Amino acid sequence: MGLSTAPLRFAVASPTCQSLGMNGISKMNDEELYLEATNEVEGENKSPSLWAKVMALSEGDEEKAKYKYIKLRVEQLANERKNAAPKFTKKTVDEFDLKYMPVAEFSKIKSIPKDKVIEMIRDGFYVGQIKNDEWYVSREEVGKNEKPKPASRTSQKTDDSIKEYIPVEEFSEYRGISSAKAIAMIRDGFYQGQIIDDKWYVAYSEVSNVNEPSSSVSGGFFSKLANGDFGLAKTYWLYGVLVGVIVNVLSNLITSIAGLVIFMVVYTAYEVPVLMGVWRASSKYQGSSIWAILAKIAVVLGAITLVAGLLVVAGLLKNA
Repeated sequence: MGLSTAPLRFAVASPTCQSLGMNGISKMNDEELYLEATNEVEGENKSPSLWAKVMALSEGDEEKAKYKYIKLRVEQLANERKNAAPKFTKKTVDEFDLKYMPVAEFSKIKSIPKDKVIEMIRDGFYVGQIKNDEWYVSREEVGKNEKPKPASRTSQKTDDSIKEYIPVEEFSEYRGISSAKAIAMIRDGFYQGQIIDDKWYVAYSEVSNVNEPSSSVSGGFFSKLANGDFGLAKTYWLYGVLVGVIVNVLSNLITSIAGLVIFMVVYTAYEVPVLMGVWRASSKYQGSSIWAILAKIAVVLGAITLVAGLLVVAGLLKNA
């Protein structure tokens, strides 16, 4: 038997709904919490443990149990949202911290193991991303129900979500990569994405993020090179190794100190974005991790060699 409309309206509008200890939750959010709790108790998403408790407190009276369930569930939801609110100890607030929370903190709130949370991010169930080699989850996911919503509410959320995302096919075409590559990078936390209606989508914010540093129109070849957009193999072997061999051959043909100085300045201006590109391409590399590690080691050695060469040229100038 469903809840009657009149008592439900009274429960939502009653002053008692504002005295449940839900600090920092607005009246509008109160009503949203009551609606969510009501949908739960009327549907198949009830918390088994909470339902067992309220049935016991109501001595088996299902109607009374429903109202007790709503009241207690609203308090639970309010506490969840309160615990999910950003807590900052530093004076400067990072925009990323406002939107995301560490996986460890999220797993405690949802009572889900960290590994399971990361797996659900990779599978597109939760929105998450890697920052500084650590996984983070969108704070909006705290109020998300693990079980499917009724059809009408699901389609409502789907329409709202799509406004913030673009299809992975469109994104991959813009970035010049395959859809499978884009999905793999979402799973690895490089891009923010999610599955909506069994299709992968990428956040619009990723388009603006890549548009500034790596746009071929504004940045050109060297911008894309430094950003690692050509991929690890091409950046390392073509722009790094092959060009490096040519440079070594040409440097042996220069006999004057002045010519060598000019040559080293030009080469340094070229080599810096190459080293940056190899490093960033290694971070994006989806193949065996050993190649990414070796490439980063080569970058460190290349940087040391470049500095040593500049010091040698500086010494020659000093003694000239």
